Amino acid sequence: MKKFLPTLVIACAVFLAGSPLTLHAKSLNQKMDTAKTQLQAQATPINLNTATANDLEALPGIGAKKAQDIVAYRKANGSFKRVEDITNVKGIGDRMLEKLKTSVSVK
Repeated sequence: MKKFLPTLVIACAVFLAGSPLTLHAKSLNQKMDTAKTQLQAQATPINLNTATANDLEALPGIGAKKAQDIVAYRKANGSFKRVEDITNVKGIGDRMLEKLKTSVSVK
């Protein structure tokens, strides 16, 4: 029994390390980190005129392609004068503007 107990403990530890509960906890931690990043983005508005594509990806509803489109528009047309000008970027309409209004600035 004394030799069996440590083996059983090690077997349980190995089993639990790869268990769905452990994997779920890792996934949950990643989701919490993403949510924290989004909250920070909401707390400090991102300047549309100075933000990098990576900065813009932290905005709600903005992925890599849309972030690149915003940077490309800014390079081609100059600085945004007001937040509403972001609707001039192809694929960003009034609904997206409403989502972004509190997360972005142009100052």
